[in-house]
Amino acid sequence: MSSTIAGFRDPQMYEVLPNACLSSTARDIFDVLTARQEPGGLVHIRQQELAERLGLSQSAVSRAIGQLRDKGIISERQRKGTLLIHPLLASYESLAHMINHIEAPDTHVWPINFPVGDIRPPRVRDGRTGTDFDPDPDGGEDAPAPDVRPALRLAG
Repeated sequence: MSSTIAGFRDPQMYEVLPNACLSSTARDIFDVLTARQEPGGLVHIRQQELAERLGLSQSAVSRAIGQLRDKGIISERQRKGTLLIHPLLASYESLAHMINHIEAPDTHVWPINFPVGDIRPPRVRDGRTGTDFDPDPDGGEDAPAPDVRPALRLAG
């Protein structure tokens, strides 16, 4: 795993994530994936490891990963033992890294298959509702944009 911590995420994409109507298992798996990702969204993890970590059967994990793929949250095209989070939902080292990665000609950006326009509130049965977790601790302030985009290259 990379020694660089992926900390910057596009807050607008995370605001519309409830529109995906993910099952609680799919959401738990997505949370594990986002916590384990390298900058740019690559995650090295096997379904068996996810099943053991969450105390689920491997078939439940497989169904949830299928739901994440159907919604376009993770890529269809990956080799065994790796998953790729959609570039718009992945974490990066900074805003400049995100822009450079998404605009790179070799970055595959696939369609997201849930509405990203209006923000729908989370489901009532979602266990995250009513907790003190704040996904936007800076109160909605935009991250400062760099004056000049540095010429960066992600190792791949």
